[in-house]
Amino acid sequence: MLKTVDSTKSDSLLYLSAADVERAIGEDHAIFVEALEAALRAQAAGDVVQPLKPYLRRPERPHPTDRIIAMPAYVGGDVRLSGMKWIGSAHDNQRTRGLPRASAVIVLNDADSAYPLALMDGSVVSAWRTAAVSALACRFLAPAGRRLAVLGTGLLARTHLSLLRASWGRPDGVDVYDIAPGHGEAFARWAEEKHDLTVTVHDDPAACLRDADVVLAVTTAPESWIPAEWVPRGSLFLNISLADPMPDVVLTSDKIVVDCYEQVMRPGKLLHSMAEQGTFGPNRCHADLSDLVTGSRPGRETPEETIFFNPVGQAIGDIACAAAVYRRALGQGVGIHLER
Repeated sequence: MLKTVDSTKSDSLLYLSAADVERAIGEDHAIFVEALEAALRAQAAGDVVQPLKPYLRRPERPHPTDRIIAMPAYVGGDVRLSGMKWIGSAHDNQRTRGLPRASAVIVLNDADSAYPLALMDGSVVSAWRTAAVSALACRFLAPAGRRLAVLGTGLLARTHLSLLRASWGRPDGVDVYDIAPGHGEAFARWAEEKHDLTVTVHDDPAACLRDADVVLAVTTAPESWIPAEWVPRGSLFLNISLADPMPDVVLTSDKIVVDCYEQVMRPGKLLHSMAEQGTFGPNRCHADLSDLVTGSRPGRETPEETIFFNPVGQAIGDIACAAAVYRRALGQGVGIHLER
């Protein structure tokens, strides 16, 4: 039953659709970077709780992106909320069902009473949170040059380019490659209309990377396919995908940074597989992202460093970003109040 109530009352549960989330955000996507930074500072202070996330998979659907993930967390500090993101993905959604690959819902709970406060579409929050992680990584790890190579041109490529354009600076150039015919050209038209950027579309991925200062991999490829010889020396490789870079990309990097070592070291992940083979371990990991945010570890120290950044996605980031959206929506009167 729907009911309009005072948002401060304990019987109020705020529901936010995807359109509501977009309405609350407007064009102020910087709130995601600020929220993520707050979560990372809380993490560095030991003021978060983040269980390892379980994956729900079906054996007859072996593609690595075919799963539902539960991502619970408590974030203290300036956020001070608990919650969970429940995010599903199917690699063939767009082709066979006409749906986006991923979908999500997020529930936020009061930290003390544990009562639910909000239920919201999580796909928008998730996409911008992912881009915010890369934006923070670029702040500390990117070289002086700003030529960006993008592998894959889906939703994450668009949120990344938009947030990097706002927080990292206008790229000197953008090169893209996508295996699907016409997708690169559609992305180029969008980038020109939305951000007044000229994008060069390549049919050769090696050529796409040739002059890159920052490489952004956002594909759904099930197997590694990018060799180290394609990655320019002195660049930053943002490994947002599951399986794009080959192990030699990691092995030839001067620094390896992750969002959270414990979360990254899960079966099926690139760095975990390398650890099982004895080619990667904690001694090869330069820092967690929270170490860079707090200054306890340095970021880029020389122009010549080739740096590999591998986030896996932290629930604390989703909860902090959802909390920012929730509070913005309350202030603007956006959403529907549900009776418990």
